[in-house]
Amino acid sequence: MGFWSRVADFARRRSGETDDGRLWGEWGDTGQSASGMPVSTTTAMRHVAVMACVSILAGDVAKIPLGVFRRLPNGGKEGLKDHFLNRLLRNPNNWQDGFEFKEMLQASLVLRGNGYAVAVRNQRGVPLYMVPIHPDRVGLFEAPSGEYFYAVTRNGLHEMAMLREQPLLIPSRDMFHLRWLPMWNSLLGSSRLSMVRQSIGLSMGLEEHQARFVGQGARTGGVLSTDQKFASKEVREQLRDEWQRLQSGPRNSGATAILEQGLKWQPLGLTMVDSQFIESRNFQLRDIARAFDVPPYKLAIEGETEGPAMVQMGQEYLNGPISGYCERWKARGEKFFDLDGDDVFLDWDYGAFVKADLLSRFTAYRQAVGGPWMAVNEARRGEGMPNVEHGETVQQAVNMAPLGWVPAAAGGVGDQGSNQTGVPGEGGNGDPNRNPADDPAPGA
Repeated sequence: MGFWSRVADFARRRSGETDDGRLWGEWGDTGQSASGMPVSTTTAMRHVAVMACVSILAGDVAKIPLGVFRRLPNGGKEGLKDHFLNRLLRNPNNWQDGFEFKEMLQASLVLRGNGYAVAVRNQRGVPLYMVPIHPDRVGLFEAPSGEYFYAVTRNGLHEMAMLREQPLLIPSRDMFHLRWLPMWNSLLGSSRLSMVRQSIGLSMGLEEHQARFVGQGARTGGVLSTDQKFASKEVREQLRDEWQRLQSGPRNSGATAILEQGLKWQPLGLTMVDSQFIESRNFQLRDIARAFDVPPYKLAIEGETEGPAMVQMGQEYLNGPISGYCERWKARGEKFFDLDGDDVFLDWDYGAFVKADLLSRFTAYRQAVGGPWMAVNEARRGEGMPNVEHGETVQQAVNMAPLGWVPAAAGGVGDQGSNQTGVPGEGGNGDPNRNPADDPAPGA
């Protein structure tokens, strides 16, 4: 039991309100749902829908590249490869890579509404590495002056060693803190787990009910009856236990029972919960997907849209929850690492996330290069191909020319015809009144 769990348990016992999960469920991590199922970080992640939603959102955000850029006078941007933050984003510490670090913080943000990482700095104040902390082991302390600090319950020798030089109460300037939907306190995010506890608990209850049903050989309950009287209570209980042992479990499904002394088995009918389990389970899966803002098709829920429509749904998924989480990372990162957000800023590269099929990409490149607003080499770099000579110039469409005609800039005989003023074009040697299209083809 962690420090805050012990504090919460002590406060509950002193106040006499041992069942008030609304007040103490966040600290003690023992929130009980109305279905009777305890819903905590650990138990919720054992549920397939919750685990899938958290892992999908965490993985999708983590795989999008995040970098530091400088804004150019012409409105473009260039990456700052030598900036310390670029190194920190790629290797936040010596035991995690950038993907694992972002995935861990994003998972905490999705499930608990808060993601924490302690920045360990050198003597100049530059962050050397980041130590991610589980949100259930972080407490907020507010000072009368308006300052606030974070109390971190160290867990394990490794974390203790990494935070050895840090004070017990870590100043806010050294805690990278992501928040989701702050409502009751602007310094803390809201726990999604607490908000949807009843829905998760109901789904967990249905799942356990069906698991027990299968564990009993997928048989309904029933009654063993006889006209004879049992010699004692122990004999009756022994008969019940023996029957349960022989008939329960998937391996005993279909087994033959031999009844003696006038025993008769009378099965009971299916309850409404049993007969409509599939419908109830599908509804709960959709309800959890709705709570986490994850499209149901990503959970492979039967009956969801398939085919071309999924491309549009994927774009909406990016424009909705994913871009919202990315904006939280960007805004908090710029503020925490003292970037002005204008000349030097953080930015996400959504290109890999929205990469379309081959035909769609090539069609888009053709329109962009001939538009014109993209250079040939920019399109090639988008596909991981090397640059080509003269590929950095944005080109525009020109009048048609005979086959085999080579412009002067490429070593040809020169431009033919005239420009729009009626005089020969730059480098040209043709008649201003002659149309290049009227020239014979080369070799004719």
